[in-house]
Amino acid sequence: MNFFRTIILTALSLNVAHASNGAYDNILNSDRLQLSRADHIIAEHMVNMVKFTEKGYINQEVLTKVLNESEKSKNFSLFVPWLKSIQHISKINGTSDFITYCRQYTTRKETLPFERVLERLAGNYCRERTLESIGRDIDKTKTLSDEATLFIQENLKFFLTKKNKKNFAFFVQSQSDKPEILKKISQEVTTYSVRNEIVPSQEVLQDILINEQITKLIQDKGFNPLQHQNVFYAEYGKLIELGYKAIDSKDANEKKIKDHFNFLKNYLELNQDHLPVGLCLTRMNDFSKSVFRNGYKDLSRDIFKYIVKKNNKEIQEDALFFYLWTYLSLNEFKDAQKLANQHNLIKKSTSIIDPRLKFWIAYIHEELNEKSDAIALYENIIVNHPLSYYGIMATKKLQVLKPDSQYVNFYTTNGASAQASVGLELKNLDEDHIASLIRLKAWSKIDNARFLKLELKRLNNHSMPALLVKYPSDKQQLVKSDLHLINAKIIQNSQNYLATFRYLYEVLDKKEVLFNRSLLEVLYPKPYIDILNKALKKEVLDPIVVLSLIRQESVFNPLARSPVGARGLMQLMPATARRLKRSVRDKHLVNPEINIELGTKYFKGLVKRYDGNLVYVLSAYNAGETRVERWKNLYFDTDATILKNIEAIPFLETRNYVKLIFRNIFFYKLLINEKPDVVDPRELNQIFDVKLGFNK
Repeated sequence: MNFFRTIILTALSLNVAHASNGAYDNILNSDRLQLSRADHIIAEHMVNMVKFTEKGYINQEVLTKVLNESEKSKNFSLFVPWLKSIQHISKINGTSDFITYCRQYTTRKETLPFERVLERLAGNYCRERTLESIGRDIDKTKTLSDEATLFIQENLKFFLTKKNKKNFAFFVQSQSDKPEILKKISQEVTTYSVRNEIVPSQEVLQDILINEQITKLIQDKGFNPLQHQNVFYAEYGKLIELGYKAIDSKDANEKKIKDHFNFLKNYLELNQDHLPVGLCLTRMNDFSKSVFRNGYKDLSRDIFKYIVKKNNKEIQEDALFFYLWTYLSLNEFKDAQKLANQHNLIKKSTSIIDPRLKFWIAYIHEELNEKSDAIALYENIIVNHPLSYYGIMATKKLQVLKPDSQYVNFYTTNGASAQASVGLELKNLDEDHIASLIRLKAWSKIDNARFLKLELKRLNNHSMPALLVKYPSDKQQLVKSDLHLINAKIIQNSQNYLATFRYLYEVLDKKEVLFNRSLLEVLYPKPYIDILNKALKKEVLDPIVVLSLIRQESVFNPLARSPVGARGLMQLMPATARRLKRSVRDKHLVNPEINIELGTKYFKGLVKRYDGNLVYVLSAYNAGETRVERWKNLYFDTDATILKNIEAIPFLETRNYVKLIFRNIFFYKLLINEKPDVVDPRELNQIFDVKLGFNK
């Protein structure tokens, strides 16, 4: 048995016989874990206090009130030292006292995430107040003391970066009528900048005294590397656009497009030190896809070959896939295999990150009758990418190639059946862990993404390791998985579905959450299902299909609004909504019942128009009906498999959209069935009882 199959078997054995949702309901529903109204108010006040501190505005009355509230709440006690520091700083009068107090922030380092951020905020506030005090002393004495000079010297790293540079620039500007003091400050800035090879901001440079040292630094480094890069990138963007115009022009020909590519390539080679290379190659990759779709396959292969040769991590696997696709889409499987071998994709197929690339390499094996290699790779995809569209399609492939494979039933074995508890209880959690969970609930309720992220980091880097050491090593992975799910459920209970999914996908990427029913129930909730059932009770259309669409369109946020103005759960454009119901107004679209009523009406129209072909329907819902009509003639092939037709969708967003909604349908259906012996059919164009489109 080879190495990756050993890993698969180990992962599979860990997933069996694990906790269902009910196993930790005792924790989530505990009175001890309930968020009180008082703590909810403290959380809101704390968010505002941080905002005020960052802006340098401290209201003593509000500060005292928040401090008193925090001292009474053991759940927010970690904020007390920070609040006391801010209170102390705001009452200091003398510069020497400021400097003495601020010095602690250059030596003391907190280790916990939340506490570290609060310490940094206090340090920033202290330095800003100290600089103001130094400015007042200068106005009074017309001198800059050695103590103040040393303080500025020690904190230039702070004063010359990010938002702080504006305040420091104002301080420097206020010394413009004091030549000796300006000279002293300028020398400190120059010494620091030259030693660290950092060009000060233009706000600072316009007021300090410029000498030969800083002039040379500016000549060597330039004023603003990012701004410098943006100029070159803007020019690169113009060249890309000229390339697209060459493709779309009436007199388009391969030589003309090739000339544009060569010019683009030469520009990138000559200026790559001044360009974001990964971003440039990404845009060139998209350009090459367009070249291929317009019939210039040989030229597109030359472009993909150039991109792949650059070996840029940001784009490498995507470029390799589309390079392969120039052969796969034409059923040139031997040439595709030859290309895959050239880039060592066959031998190292299990180390590929992109499940799409893995899947199509397995597909090559299958088409060339290399059955065992295809099976091994399909199995790898299922276990290592279980939540992907390609994992689902791989199980269908296995049903044909190896019906007795244990991975044929991977999803029903691990995702549908009830499983045993690992025995995690609230009493296992210490007071600090419980307090952190209550704060997590508070940040979720008030939808503060910054504090939510910090609290999760504190839970995962501090609370979780402290608890795991109490369990035997063979139980720790199970407990860790449940702890992540507890965190996710707390976020989700505040109807913050987007933050929930983002968190779970992040820990899934780290292999810290096991694939089981508990995970799926958090990732595939069913809010608004009653409204959907009501709206579709006399219709053939399956509510699960629309629920899967809503999950992708708005992540169940009725207030969601896209950059182009689409609104509500089903992301309806106001003009489309008024076409369906004249009396509807924009404000009505945030109402779930109205949005679903009109959204399902529009969706049903698309289903009728495209004779139930969900690839067409979903593509039209995302990209528009006009585009789909054009794609039907140019890219879709009714004789090809649904797999190929989906990959042929020219828009990346729409292509991924269709795959993700099919994935959503699969997992919702899996959860609804609740039977370990139910297997998704082997047909590629069907998810349980939902027909997806095309004939194979």
